[in-house]
Amino acid sequence: MEATMIKRVFIFLMIGFMVSVGCEKLPLPFGKKKQSPQKVQIKIRKKFKPIVKKEEKKEERKAEREPLYVYDPTGKRDPFTPFLAVQEPVVPTGVKLSPLQKYDLSQLKLVAVLVGGGEERAMVEDSEGKGYIIRKGTYIGKNFGRVKAITKDGVVIEEKYRDYLGRVKTKEIVLKVHTVEEQEERRP
Repeated sequence: MEATMIKRVFIFLMIGFMVSVGCEKLPLPFGKKKQSPQKVQIKIRKKFKPIVKKEEKKEERKAEREPLYVYDPTGKRDPFTPFLAVQEPVVPTGVKLSPLQKYDLSQLKLVAVLVGGGEERAMVEDSEGKGYIIRKGTYIGKNFGRVKAITKDGVVIEEKYRDYLGRVKTKEIVLKVHTVEEQEERRP
Protein backbone atom coordinates (compact mmCIF):
# COMPACT_ATOMS: atom_id res chain seq x y z
CA MET A 1 0.00 0.00 0.00
CA GLU A 2 2.84 2.28 0.75
CA ALA A 3 4.29 1.61 -2.68
CA THR A 4 1.04 2.64 -4.42
CA MET A 5 0.88 5.76 -2.29
CA ILE A 6 4.43 6.69 -3.28
CA LYS A 7 3.59 6.08 -6.98
CA ARG A 8 0.54 8.35 -6.74
CA VAL A 9 2.50 11.17 -5.10
CA PHE A 10 5.25 10.77 -7.72
CA ILE A 11 2.72 10.92 -10.59
CA PHE A 12 1.04 13.96 -9.03
CA LEU A 13 4.38 15.78 -8.72
CA MET A 14 5.32 14.90 -12.34
CA ILE A 15 2.02 16.25 -13.64
CA GLY A 16 2.45 19.43 -11.61
CA PHE A 17 6.01 19.87 -12.95
CA MET A 18 4.89 19.37 -16.58
CA VAL A 19 2.02 21.82 -16.21
CA SER A 20 4.26 24.49 -14.71
CA VAL A 21 6.87 24.07 -17.48
CA GLY A 22 4.18 24.01 -20.20
CA CYS A 23 2.49 27.14 -18.87
CA GLU A 24 5.70 29.11 -19.15
CA LYS A 25 4.99 29.77 -22.85
CA LEU A 26 1.32 30.76 -22.36
CA PRO A 27 0.24 34.41 -22.39
CA LEU A 28 0.07 36.42 -19.24
CA PRO A 29 -2.31 35.39 -16.54
CA PHE A 30 -1.10 31.77 -16.76
CA GLY A 31 2.57 31.91 -17.70
CA LYS A 32 5.52 33.81 -16.34
CA LYS A 33 5.15 37.50 -16.13
CA LYS A 34 7.36 39.37 -18.50
CA GLN A 35 9.77 41.74 -17.00
CA SER A 36 10.00 44.74 -19.22
CA PRO A 37 12.77 47.23 -18.87
CA GLN A 38 11.48 50.48 -17.53
CA LYS A 39 11.76 53.29 -19.99
CA VAL A 40 11.57 56.86 -18.94
CA GLN A 41 9.74 59.07 -21.39
CA ILE A 42 10.30 62.77 -21.32
CA LYS A 43 7.86 65.02 -23.12
CA ILE A 44 9.27 68.15 -24.58
CA ARG A 45 6.95 70.87 -25.75
CA LYS A 46 8.21 72.72 -28.72
CA LYS A 47 5.31 75.17 -29.01
CA PHE A 48 3.47 76.83 -26.23
CA LYS A 49 -0.30 77.25 -26.31
CA PRO A 50 -1.47 80.84 -26.18
CA ILE A 51 -3.47 81.86 -23.17
CA VAL A 52 -7.18 81.93 -24.06
CA LYS A 53 -9.86 83.68 -22.09
CA LYS A 54 -12.85 81.73 -20.73
CA GLU A 55 -15.33 83.59 -22.96
CA GLU A 56 -13.40 82.65 -26.09
CA LYS A 57 -13.35 79.00 -24.99
CA LYS A 58 -17.14 79.00 -24.59
CA GLU A 59 -17.58 80.45 -28.09
CA GLU A 60 -15.27 77.79 -29.52
CA ARG A 61 -17.24 75.03 -27.79
CA LYS A 62 -20.52 76.40 -29.16
CA ALA A 63 -19.03 76.51 -32.64
CA GLU A 64 -17.89 72.89 -32.29
CA ARG A 65 -21.37 71.75 -31.18
CA GLU A 66 -23.23 73.25 -34.16
CA PRO A 67 -24.24 70.46 -36.56
CA LEU A 68 -23.03 70.56 -40.13
CA TYR A 69 -26.46 69.70 -41.61
CA VAL A 70 -29.91 70.63 -40.38
CA TYR A 71 -33.00 68.96 -41.93
CA ASP A 72 -35.52 71.44 -43.29
CA PRO A 73 -38.95 69.80 -43.83
CA THR A 74 -40.63 72.81 -45.49
CA GLY A 75 -42.30 71.82 -48.74
CA LYS A 76 -41.77 68.09 -48.12
CA ARG A 77 -44.33 65.43 -47.30
CA ASP A 78 -44.34 64.07 -43.75
CA PRO A 79 -42.69 60.61 -43.97
CA PHE A 80 -44.78 59.28 -41.09
CA THR A 81 -48.22 59.87 -42.62
CA PRO A 82 -49.62 56.79 -44.33
CA PHE A 83 -49.28 56.80 -48.11
CA LEU A 84 -52.79 55.46 -48.60
CA ALA A 85 -54.45 58.07 -46.45
CA VAL A 86 -58.20 58.22 -45.97
CA GLN A 87 -59.74 60.21 -48.79
CA GLU A 88 -61.70 63.15 -47.47
CA PRO A 89 -64.78 64.01 -49.53
CA VAL A 90 -65.19 67.56 -50.78
CA VAL A 91 -68.35 68.85 -49.11
CA PRO A 92 -70.35 71.26 -51.29
CA THR A 93 -71.70 74.31 -49.51
CA GLY A 94 -75.43 74.82 -49.02
CA VAL A 95 -76.45 71.20 -49.71
CA LYS A 96 -78.96 69.55 -47.39
CA LEU A 97 -78.42 65.87 -46.66
CA SER A 98 -80.93 63.61 -48.38
CA PRO A 99 -81.91 60.13 -47.15
CA LEU A 100 -79.70 58.68 -49.92
CA GLN A 101 -76.64 60.27 -48.33
CA LYS A 102 -76.98 58.14 -45.19
CA TYR A 103 -75.82 55.10 -47.14
CA ASP A 104 -72.54 54.17 -48.73
CA LEU A 105 -72.69 53.47 -52.47
CA SER A 106 -71.91 49.80 -51.81
CA GLN A 107 -75.16 49.57 -49.79
CA LEU A 108 -77.29 50.86 -52.67
CA LYS A 109 -78.55 48.65 -55.49
CA LEU A 110 -79.66 49.96 -58.88
CA VAL A 111 -83.07 48.42 -59.56
CA ALA A 112 -84.34 50.16 -62.71
CA VAL A 113 -83.41 52.75 -65.32
CA LEU A 114 -85.99 54.89 -67.17
CA VAL A 115 -84.57 56.38 -70.36
CA GLY A 116 -86.60 58.63 -72.67
CA GLY A 117 -89.46 60.98 -72.11
CA GLY A 118 -87.24 64.02 -71.70
CA GLU A 119 -85.32 63.30 -68.50
CA GLU A 120 -83.57 60.05 -67.59
CA ARG A 121 -84.37 58.66 -64.18
CA ALA A 122 -83.28 55.61 -62.21
CA MET A 123 -84.45 53.79 -59.12
CA VAL A 124 -82.06 52.67 -56.39
CA GLU A 125 -82.88 50.52 -53.41
CA ASP A 126 -81.19 50.82 -50.01
CA SER A 127 -80.23 47.93 -47.74
CA GLU A 128 -83.60 48.17 -45.97
CA GLY A 129 -85.51 47.64 -49.24
CA LYS A 130 -86.75 51.21 -49.64
CA GLY A 131 -86.63 52.63 -53.19
CA TYR A 132 -85.58 56.13 -54.28
CA ILE A 133 -85.91 57.87 -57.66
CA ILE A 134 -82.71 59.68 -58.76
CA ARG A 135 -82.06 62.14 -61.60
CA LYS A 136 -79.00 63.75 -63.10
CA GLY A 137 -77.47 66.05 -60.44
CA THR A 138 -78.88 64.17 -57.42
CA TYR A 139 -76.49 63.79 -54.48
CA ILE A 140 -76.06 60.15 -53.47
CA GLY A 141 -73.80 58.31 -50.99
CA LYS A 142 -71.86 59.35 -47.90
CA ASN A 143 -69.05 60.97 -49.90
CA PHE A 144 -71.34 63.53 -51.60
CA GLY A 145 -71.35 61.73 -54.93
CA ARG A 146 -73.39 63.37 -57.66
CA VAL A 147 -75.21 61.59 -60.48
CA LYS A 148 -73.32 62.59 -63.63
CA ALA A 149 -75.17 60.53 -66.22
CA ILE A 150 -77.88 57.90 -66.49
CA THR A 151 -77.54 55.36 -69.32
CA LYS A 152 -79.51 52.26 -70.22
CA ASP A 153 -76.79 50.10 -68.58
CA GLY A 154 -76.35 52.01 -65.35
CA VAL A 155 -75.73 55.23 -63.47
CA VAL A 156 -72.42 57.16 -63.46
CA ILE A 157 -71.71 58.82 -60.11
CA GLU A 158 -68.93 61.38 -59.66
CA GLU A 159 -67.26 61.81 -56.25
CA LYS A 160 -64.78 64.56 -55.45
CA TYR A 161 -62.24 64.07 -52.69
CA ARG A 162 -58.92 65.43 -51.46
CA ASP A 163 -55.82 63.27 -51.77
CA TYR A 164 -52.93 63.18 -49.29
CA LEU A 165 -51.39 66.32 -50.82
CA GLY A 166 -54.66 68.26 -50.49
CA ARG A 167 -55.45 68.30 -54.23
CA VAL A 168 -59.06 67.78 -55.33
CA LYS A 169 -59.45 64.56 -57.34
CA THR A 170 -62.50 63.16 -59.11
CA LYS A 171 -63.54 59.51 -59.05
CA GLU A 172 -66.27 58.04 -61.24
CA ILE A 173 -68.28 55.09 -59.94
CA VAL A 174 -70.71 53.15 -62.10
CA LEU A 175 -73.74 51.41 -60.60
CA LYS A 176 -74.96 48.77 -63.06
CA VAL A 177 -78.41 47.26 -63.37
CA HIS A 178 -78.43 43.63 -62.26
CA THR A 179 -80.56 41.32 -64.37
CA VAL A 180 -82.91 38.72 -62.93
CA GLU A 181 -80.46 35.91 -63.87
CA GLU A 182 -77.59 37.59 -61.98
CA GLN A 183 -79.76 38.03 -58.89
CA GLU A 184 -80.80 34.36 -58.95
CA GLU A 185 -77.14 33.27 -59.22
CA ARG A 186 -76.25 35.28 -56.11
CA ARG A 187 -78.93 33.71 -53.97
CA PRO A 188 -77.75 30.73 -51.90
